[in-house]
Amino acid sequence: MHSGGRSTFKGPTTTQQQAQTHSNTHTNPSGFPGAPSPSTNTPPPSQSTNDSYFTDARRGEVSELRTLLKTFPVERSLQRRRDVIKKVIAYMTLGIDVSRLFPEMILAVEDRDLVIKKMVYLYLTTYAQLNPDMSQMCVNTLQKDTSNDDPIIRGLALRSLCSLRVSSMMEYVIDPLRRSLQDSNSYVRKTAVMGVLKLHDLDKESVSGLMDQVRSMVSDRDTLVVVNVIRCLNEIDRSSGGMQVERKEMLSLLNRITDFDEFGLTEVLGLLLKYKPQGKEEMFAIMNLLDPVLRTSNSGAVLSTIRCFLKLTKGMEGMGTMVCERVKPPLLTLIAGGTPELVYCLLCHLKQLVKVSPQTFSPDYRQLYVRYNEPSHVKYLKVEILGELANEENGIDIITELTEYVSDPDGKLGVRAVKAISEVGCSDRCLLEGGQGGIGEVVVEKLVELTGLDVNHISSKAAECLKDVTRKHHTMRSIVAPVLPRCMKFITDERGLASVVWMMGEFGEIITEAPYALERMIKSEEWEDLGSEVKISLLTASVKLFFKRPGEMQGVLGAVMVKAAGDTKSQELHDRALLYYRLLEQGGEKAEAVIGSTNQNVERSRHFAEDQDEATFKRLREEFNTLSVIYGQEEVHWIQEEFRSFGVEAGATTEETYEDLLGFAAGDSPPPPPMTDLVGGTPPTPPAVELNKSFSIDGGTFQSMWQSLPEACSGMSVATKVHTTGEVEASLAELGVLTMASGEMEAEIKFFLYAQERGGAVYLLQCVIDKTCEPRVVSIVVKTEGGTNAE
Repeated sequence: MHSGGRSTFKGPTTTQQQAQTHSNTHTNPSGFPGAPSPSTNTPPPSQSTNDSYFTDARRGEVSELRTLLKTFPVERSLQRRRDVIKKVIAYMTLGIDVSRLFPEMILAVEDRDLVIKKMVYLYLTTYAQLNPDMSQMCVNTLQKDTSNDDPIIRGLALRSLCSLRVSSMMEYVIDPLRRSLQDSNSYVRKTAVMGVLKLHDLDKESVSGLMDQVRSMVSDRDTLVVVNVIRCLNEIDRSSGGMQVERKEMLSLLNRITDFDEFGLTEVLGLLLKYKPQGKEEMFAIMNLLDPVLRTSNSGAVLSTIRCFLKLTKGMEGMGTMVCERVKPPLLTLIAGGTPELVYCLLCHLKQLVKVSPQTFSPDYRQLYVRYNEPSHVKYLKVEILGELANEENGIDIITELTEYVSDPDGKLGVRAVKAISEVGCSDRCLLEGGQGGIGEVVVEKLVELTGLDVNHISSKAAECLKDVTRKHHTMRSIVAPVLPRCMKFITDERGLASVVWMMGEFGEIITEAPYALERMIKSEEWEDLGSEVKISLLTASVKLFFKRPGEMQGVLGAVMVKAAGDTKSQELHDRALLYYRLLEQGGEKAEAVIGSTNQNVERSRHFAEDQDEATFKRLREEFNTLSVIYGQEEVHWIQEEFRSFGVEAGATTEETYEDLLGFAAGDSPPPPPMTDLVGGTPPTPPAVELNKSFSIDGGTFQSMWQSLPEACSGMSVATKVHTTGEVEASLAELGVLTMASGEMEAEIKFFLYAQERGGAVYLLQCVIDKTCEPRVVSIVVKTEGGTNAE
């Protein structure tokens, strides 16, 4: 090196290497002298890439990097030391194995530069598992750095120490971790909390002594530390439903709610979902504390707040409307200024709130008008919501707006617009009074007009929707009937044509051409080309019209019966023809009572079956602010059981639905749900366990064993009958399961139980019965050492 000039960093090179380096100086890709030289097949300068650390590796460069790292301690240029480490990290990022440099990188960790330390820490945590013996060499340095005066270095060293993922080094990590949990700097404390979680995944027993200290940090003065504590405890206690919070802690967090950042708010609000207020006054106080959160610009925080409002007011009559009125302004503001992806998610949640209180959002229907530059999925959802917002006051405006979308170049948007128009007509808020005028008549006239549109998918969908609207509005038949013969000629879509044929059979008594229109279709040569849905509609319409106009339909009915019974393409058509034939053999009156019934019409006070899934709506309301709302399905259908956040309640809902489907009375006892696997096998019956009824242990022994024994299994069940603590203890004692302690609190009943097998294995149990929900949920945790029959 020259003392007065620019310092250089060169490793030992041979004469040939020096000559090659001198001759190819202009193609040196590393940017500093002494770097690995390119191979002989280096492309000419016109084809070479720009200077970058992320370039393809060449033969021998890793070995040359090792040479450079050996002289690393004597290099005085900070930038050149950084360049060497950057090159190593670049190779590692490209997937090149640089684990051979582990000893040299350990020496580089002694450097005082923060940037170099960060890069070396990254390297060590990446390759520590491949070199567990050599990684112990850097532990002393990392431990020393956890006591550095700079809190950034302390935090980085602790994070790297906890990320080594080497079981043999756990004993060296616990003390620095315990000390860092009490550090004066919040960055170090929040890093220490996440370090506890990392070590818990590696070895649960090693951090058992730190859990009480972590739980106490939920009241830490720094909100970032509190958020990390909540995340850590939620992950550690995931099997038992996540972190459980007491009233004092919950109220303390809510009083500091404005101090949390937007992402921290979602964590705190997630805790609130598990908390049950002690009365209405406390509930309203909590809602007032959460009110400022609605004014944030973060949609996640706003939706989390709305979910808390819905959870707190669950089961309270009239509160759903009040909640919707309060959350409407911030929600509509977010929808107006969000990105397309965000707007779609918000619209999905808005759709759920519209079902809760449509009258709350109806005055703001114009904010949901489709914009020309919006993506298709946003347009589709807005059109669906518009149909649900219609009432007597805004119905005409909404129908006019939806009619404009019918002619949109996007055919799917047009079809959805037609469907939305029909939903306006079927809405309870738009029903006709006395059968004269009203929005229902406007809807029917608009759909009749659309059936004549020279666009096949629109006219077909309009005919399909007319069938549903006329089932709701019986008096509108006179408007629909005259256009049906014309529709049969021009509509070619199967579902649309089947709907027209169905209406011909229903309204045939007022349509002069009805028998002859059906006859032309049945006797035409195109019968074989018709879809099965159209053929079934022709068969049913012919039978119904036969009861109304037998003289004109007798020959037509015979022809359709012969063709339908002889059809080999559709089994349903064949079977239905035979059914109708055998009914007619029993007499015209009996057949008409079954086939010609008008019970398919929907009464004004009722809804279509597909709109009556109240159970799913309630579940989606409880799973608000989750992907369930986006998918439109409960999480039980698309999340594995161990990852569900609503597993207990979902199980209860499934059981209730199971009972209803089988028609069990309220006092009956339905059979247990089938426990079979996907291939139809029945799970094996657990072996009979013989328990020692005379076994006994004291409280101190029970407590020490409970703290030391591992968890063997856990599970949940539903209590079908409410018992007192005495009844439960007596019943269990007869089986050999003895009670150590029990107690009934406001929200739960808790039992600590124990039992011993004849073979000597001891089982400890904790049983908690939740009194806040119906049916009551029972949570059981079993711990044992050596026992094989815990389940």
